[in-house]
Amino acid sequence: MSTITLLTRAGSHEVSIELNQSIVALAKKNNVVWGHACQRGVCAQCRTHVLEGAEFLNEVTPEEKLRLRKAERAEGYRLGCQTKIVSPGTVKVAHRPY
Repeated sequence: MSTITLLTRAGSHEVSIELNQSIVALAKKNNVVWGHACQRGVCAQCRTHVLEGAEFLNEVTPEEKLRLRKAERAEGYRLGCQTKIVSPGTVKVAHRPY
């Protein structure tokens, strides 16, 4: 079974992956606090650091290109509301708001 590990200030939460669901949607469904406000890629409260499994995620969206600096994206930062799991695998992400 493919899983995603969500790291927050409150600890580590391992949940089952659902394809084509965003990090924010998976966190909400599993009652994991993952700060967000707009869910449109504008506020960046859901800023996420991909630690493992980037190859199982969708490509960087235009919204992420507008909101995150190129250097941030190069370091593995994404927006949790825009980042979706598109293929089975093990993913590990951390909530890293500004």
